[in-house]
Amino acid sequence: MNRYPADLSSLAMMRDNKRKRVSSYDRSGGNDDRIYIKPGETRTFAELEGAGYITHIWMTYGNDGVKDEQEEFNLRKIYLQFYWDGEEAPSVQAPLGDFFGMGHGVSRNFVSEPLQMSPQDGRSLNCWFVMPFSNGAKLTITNECQSTLMLYFYIDYEQH
Repeated sequence: MNRYPADLSSLAMMRDNKRKRVSSYDRSGGNDDRIYIKPGETRTFAELEGAGYITHIWMTYGNDGVKDEQEEFNLRKIYLQFYWDGEEAPSVQAPLGDFFGMGHGVSRNFVSEPLQMSPQDGRSLNCWFVMPFSNGAKLTITNECQSTLMLYFYIDYEQH
């Protein structure tokens, strides 16, 4: 059995794991498919159990109440923290823009093999780095913007 993440070369191979997704879907059944993070708040947006690996993260964001343009340098004021296997300190801690490959608090369109920001000034964020964990993963986000953050996301992972 193949225990490694699928790529095109292993597409037809049988795997003994389960593909899963956690997302910001509206739990009420409506169409408010996002989470809201208040200024200064840290929020857990995914908790994965058991052993596995994250295969893809997609996100987009907005500052609630800010029209047309986003809060200046918001990609440096929003922080991701990823904890593996019950850690007390995060293994990943980075501003949102830096994590997805764009520094200096700006967003632009770009594509690379593991990271992508596109379209319309890089507002759709993708990461294809494989991130393994043996006994659970916890992903949190901190909003240091002056306005409430609206976050849309999904995380694809394979569980063993």
